Amino acid sequence: MNVSIILLILRFRNGSLIQLAENNSVSPNDKQYLFEVLVCSSRSYLWDRMQIWEDVFLDAISQERDIIGLDQGAAEMMERYNSLSNSDRKRLELDEDRLLAVMLYNLIAFMVMMRVSKDEIRRKVRRMLGRCHIGLSMSQQVNELIDNVSNLNGNDIDLRPAPSRILQKQSFTVHLGTDNTGDMLFMEVLDDCIILRSVLGEVFDRCWFEKLINMTFCPKTKVICLWRKTDGETQLNKFYIKRCRDLYFSIKEAMEKAVSRMKGSLPEQELGGEFPIKNVKTGEGGLLQVCVEGICLTFENNKEFIDLQKIRKCTTQKGDIFVLEEFDPNTKQILIRKYKSSMADRICYAVLCVFSYLAAGNDQQQY
Repeated sequence: MNVSIILLILRFRNGSLIQLAENNSVSPNDKQYLFEVLVCSSRSYLWDRMQIWEDVFLDAISQERDIIGLDQGAAEMMERYNSLSNSDRKRLELDEDRLLAVMLYNLIAFMVMMRVSKDEIRRKVRRMLGRCHIGLSMSQQVNELIDNVSNLNGNDIDLRPAPSRILQKQSFTVHLGTDNTGDMLFMEVLDDCIILRSVLGEVFDRCWFEKLINMTFCPKTKVICLWRKTDGETQLNKFYIKRCRDLYFSIKEAMEKAVSRMKGSLPEQELGGEFPIKNVKTGEGGLLQVCVEGICLTFENNKEFIDLQKIRKCTTQKGDIFVLEEFDPNTKQILIRKYKSSMADRICYAVLCVFSYLAAGNDQQQY
């Protein structure tokens, strides 16, 4: 016969102990949780070994960092960290502290489920808390749970979602190159970067938004082009994707949010520059100057200025040849200029920076 029973349950939620009244129309013996099977009369002494729990914590942290993309390119991430402002550094530090605190919080919940000694829980967790160097704001949540752990049993502690579960991202399937014969990858658009993953889930590449110089797409060919700065050089990456328009606006929206969050705290980059060149056609040496208005070409016998509005495209060939495509309004033709320079990549980067700078200025005027 079913009996209506009102149970008073203690749970740890949002940093405090609360009482919940549960009206059960069935006998409490009819409900059994999965963890209770592991801690019945045949409970293993394995759960009492503290080193096991430390290994579980470290493995969980490693897995979370891998999913989020924090375990690849440590040198690159440190370089980026040093280039950020103090406020953005603090934000990254809080994100790291939050990840450690959440995983340690859930570890305590699992240890309570497995009926580990409360004294051992306090001793081990406090030691791990000190080794993690978690900040005060995040460590306070763990300390509050430790202070109340003696009153908690079973699954009385509400688990917190792992950072990878609440990460805001959009995923797209892309192919390297200009058609679908290239290697298939998954492109994830995050808050501050783009992550490329292989079909096995491994991080293939990553591009921070502050390194992204320019971005274009062609609905006809379904190709999106990303220009970014890598080791002082301009690198062009092409991806084939049927939803190229959706990917373009997804990246654009994420970049706009990143800029508004940073509030202009990115270090200012000097626009333009002067570069030595050699005309491939005539062999004449000269100087190429990039400015906001356009490109000035200075040779021994002549000087020429190319308005920025006439420039249709700029690329590099063989690493040391700068190719400039200029539109002639009189003949309605495209004039291709080629100049040899050891700084060809820097010239291309300088021109793309000017275009990006002017495009950003036009967007601000619209708002």
